[in-house]
Amino acid sequence: MAEKITIKEIAKKAGVSIGTVDRVFHNRGRVAEATRQRVLQIAEEGNYSSNVYARSLRLNRAFTIAVLLPEDNYYWKKQSEGIQEGIAEHAALGFEVKEYSVQREASTDVTTVLQTVLESEPDGLILTPIFLKAGDEALHQLQDSGVPFVFVDSNIPEVGQLSFVGQDAYQSGMLAGSLLDRGYIKDYVCCVVTATANDLKNQAIQERVAGLRAYYESVGRAKDSIREVNLARDQVTVEMLRRQLVEERRPVHVFVPNSRSYLVAAALADYREQLQLRMVGYDLVDPNIKLMEDGTIDFVIHQKPKMQGYLAVQSLYKHLMLKTSVPMEQYMPLELITKQNIEYTER
Repeated sequence: MAEKITIKEIAKKAGVSIGTVDRVFHNRGRVAEATRQRVLQIAEEGNYSSNVYARSLRLNRAFTIAVLLPEDNYYWKKQSEGIQEGIAEHAALGFEVKEYSVQREASTDVTTVLQTVLESEPDGLILTPIFLKAGDEALHQLQDSGVPFVFVDSNIPEVGQLSFVGQDAYQSGMLAGSLLDRGYIKDYVCCVVTATANDLKNQAIQERVAGLRAYYESVGRAKDSIREVNLARDQVTVEMLRRQLVEERRPVHVFVPNSRSYLVAAALADYREQLQLRMVGYDLVDPNIKLMEDGTIDFVIHQKPKMQGYLAVQSLYKHLMLKTSVPMEQYMPLELITKQNIEYTER
């Protein structure tokens, strides 16, 4: 455990007297606001702990952080776990969380849900913008509210967010393309598979596909070597897709740009040798892990959803409590998982 900073060390780092630090912690006497914030930030970074410090930071009020994410699946549960962990870390300082959800596949009106969230008057908001798009009513509602908000998982650039925490979706698509193509000289078909109508509207998914296409273009692969299939739009079942791929009579490489890799992998598992299958997907959900362990899914790009949620809370803490600047973009690493290193990966 890291050694905690002392009051004397705080004073030295802040360039003030021990008496000034004491006045900040006890909230008495006159201290310039810039000095006060500098002392509190140094104390926080040095893991200083005392009841008077906590009271000083808390300012005799609670901060409510609203969270708006899709209804539970493994990926979003991990986001929520990270958020809860971040809130618990600052609970003594008056942080609490209120969670809301939107059904991903239903016709839920996100404008109505967001209105309910904003009417609760939260001090900050964490949400994913997969339900939003630039120029729509819900986004205008969010921008006009004045509530600081942090995007997780996917991003809409320059719409007033405090920060974005997630991967560079385009670059992760480039990575997927290099994994599918690396070391392969022969002709093959690259099949990009999405499942639902909402996948076609999801900006992060579309950026991943764009990144994959850009990689293929950069290495001179013909455009017709990539086939995009959306099961809902094309009215194709995974069994029908499997038959189509078998009929190709050439190697098949598959990219599933979200956590549903298992839907396709399960249908192709018994044909992977015949297809000379190579497959890349996202997220360490349990069905993906099982199919990676049996060799059907070759690579999973891990988005660290728990860390995303935690960093989103930290961003609001720094903004609301410490009054310090927060990076506009906090990119997660493009962590590549195979069956050989999955055992040592934090999920």
